[in-house]
Amino acid sequence: MKKILLSAIALVCFVGVSNAAEITLTTEDYKPYNFMEGDKIAGIGADQVFELMKRADVPYKAEMMQWSRAIGLAEKDANTCVFTASHSAERDARFAWVEPLFVDRTLLIRKAGSSIAPANVDEAKSYSIGTQAKDYTEDLLKTSGFPKIDPANNLEQTLKKLDAGRVDLVAVSGSYFDSLKKTGAPVEEAFVLNETTLSMACNLGTDAAALDKMRAALKSMIDDGTQAAIVAKYQ
Repeated sequence: MKKILLSAIALVCFVGVSNAAEITLTTEDYKPYNFMEGDKIAGIGADQVFELMKRADVPYKAEMMQWSRAIGLAEKDANTCVFTASHSAERDARFAWVEPLFVDRTLLIRKAGSSIAPANVDEAKSYSIGTQAKDYTEDLLKTSGFPKIDPANNLEQTLKKLDAGRVDLVAVSGSYFDSLKKTGAPVEEAFVLNETTLSMACNLGTDAAALDKMRAALKSMIDDGTQAAIVAKYQ
């Protein structure tokens, strides 16, 4: 997996001629949704977000950083949105949503060759589950009553725990699992937890006019096939 510094990587601020408030966009390194491609953020989520901001004519700036900080800023600071965020029940009332960017599965994965194969959620709860702190998977595991959750600062650390046998399973998105398999990572699918809608999660104090424009722009991308083309590009 490509390593990236956890300190913020500032990108160029894109400023349009609109009178709308400038939006701060935060994200993390999480293939295939958001990742560094040269000196730019790309991916299923990133490409859609930058295109919809262009269509909406809303000025913005974007930064990549550790997930816990990215979502924390979006929850704390007005006119700040984080992507690509799962729209979970626990998060629903905490953000204003621009969606859907993608619908994905949430999986429990195991180390390749492991015999761990839970047949249902109750069996899965008997195992220690690694996850990324503040990620939607941590919220999902908590609300589902998993008793042995082992969060780490990022997924790279969590996967190292899995490889070393310090956790039995790791919770990830289906697309992230697919990206791991493409790199030859020694992991296997063990159990499907659920399906989730991936979105832009914006601070509740975000400019209402900007949000309306962003939602309309995303709808136009869905209607004219742009969203499907972006997804196909990375799959």
